[in-house]
Amino acid sequence: MKKILIYIVLISSFGFLSSCEDSISDLNTNPNISPTANPQQVLSAAMAYTNYIVDAQFNRRSFMWAQYLTWGPGVAVGEIERNILNGADYDNIWSRSYANALTDLEFVRNSEATTHSGIAQILKAYLFQSLVDHFGDVPFNESLAGELTGNFAPAYDDDEAIYEALIPMIDDGLDKLNAAGNEVGAEDIIFSGDLNSWIKFGNSLKLRILMRQALVKPEVAGAVQEIISNGNLIESSADIVGIPSVDVAGNQNPMFAIMVSGVGNFYIASSTTFDHLTSLNDPRIDAFYSPAENTGVHKAILQGSIDDEPFTNSVADYSQMGPIPYTADAEVILMSDWEVWFLRAEAAERFGTADDAATAYANAITANFDYLGVEGASDYIASRDYDNQDNKVDEIGEQKWISMNGLQESEGWIESRRFNHINETILVDSKISVLPPGVFPSIWYYSADELAKNPNSPNQRTEVTDKVFWDN
Repeated sequence: MKKILIYIVLISSFGFLSSCEDSISDLNTNPNISPTANPQQVLSAAMAYTNYIVDAQFNRRSFMWAQYLTWGPGVAVGEIERNILNGADYDNIWSRSYANALTDLEFVRNSEATTHSGIAQILKAYLFQSLVDHFGDVPFNESLAGELTGNFAPAYDDDEAIYEALIPMIDDGLDKLNAAGNEVGAEDIIFSGDLNSWIKFGNSLKLRILMRQALVKPEVAGAVQEIISNGNLIESSADIVGIPSVDVAGNQNPMFAIMVSGVGNFYIASSTTFDHLTSLNDPRIDAFYSPAENTGVHKAILQGSIDDEPFTNSVADYSQMGPIPYTADAEVILMSDWEVWFLRAEAAERFGTADDAATAYANAITANFDYLGVEGASDYIASRDYDNQDNKVDEIGEQKWISMNGLQESEGWIESRRFNHINETILVDSKISVLPPGVFPSIWYYSADELAKNPNSPNQRTEVTDKVFWDN
């Protein structure tokens, strides 16, 4: 029987979310014939699972490879800091994505609630893009059939082919939202039934999907120009696609909650990001990082160098996650206005769209400053002297990576792979990395549980330097 979980119950059940490990091949119940589920309730459940997946999994497992944070004192240094992976580390994100969020969204998509179905299509595209961006080839066409076909061992689809299918999926969702459908209300925990906000999200997500391919498929230029010209994109803080959190036990920000209730927050500021912010006189540094509790001043360390620090030190001797992103009531951002403005700036530089690149670039930085509550955006933008930058696209990528710190860490890591400038001139070798100098991870391992249970799974990859198709 389909589990009906409202948002407040789901978010309060981190033990349930993190301990019940399922693979795609464990989906023995067909949600589309459940006698009790309705699309309103299931949509809320899907959004709640998405909230957990994005922040407690995608973001939390990306912030070290983006070099926003590094391992601090308190427990033995983890393998991810060494750039070593274990497939078991990804059992949770795999099962929560497929067995919960995507299965719920597929149920809603197949319902007669047309408007809810449209929202589900957009969120499905968002999650499938995220899975491709981290894992490469993943199950897609056969992944959610379950008992409808009797196929509990779905084949893996080519990552580029999945990308090709995402925009038609979004367009289907947008068509349903533009049609006269059923009313959506409080069950939409993201936009409370504001369909124009969902349309902006869908259009902006298409722009992200296209621009992510810009370096390997320049033919996307025409579609990018059309999206920019048609407008109705995420443009302001009111348009941010975020899932709310409340500082009440059970409804807290997922990353905050899982660290507080788990082994603890032992991550501290990486000097990669901290020193870069310092060199740019970036006033956001106090929003991204908190001063060390014991001294009241900032202290960061070289990536992977905690074993060189005095063994008597504690996390209180170092800067940790900042007061804006790392709080119990911080929302989980799926897509921000600064992200979209950076995409538009890049599109203007690469493809000559109708946007003015310098204006879009300035709008992006200003939006990030405003969200963080930091003053001085105009002075900072002037100090960057965008018009005289030798490589404007590199400047866009660098500022985008900075802006994702603590807010969209997964996107920060993804874009560090796409913009070679970040890998080649900003990121540093972790002192304990097993990779050659100047080489950084570019993909995740598959879920060990899934590979063991799905005979159509590929062999586990052996290199963290394999690449997703868009990674040049």
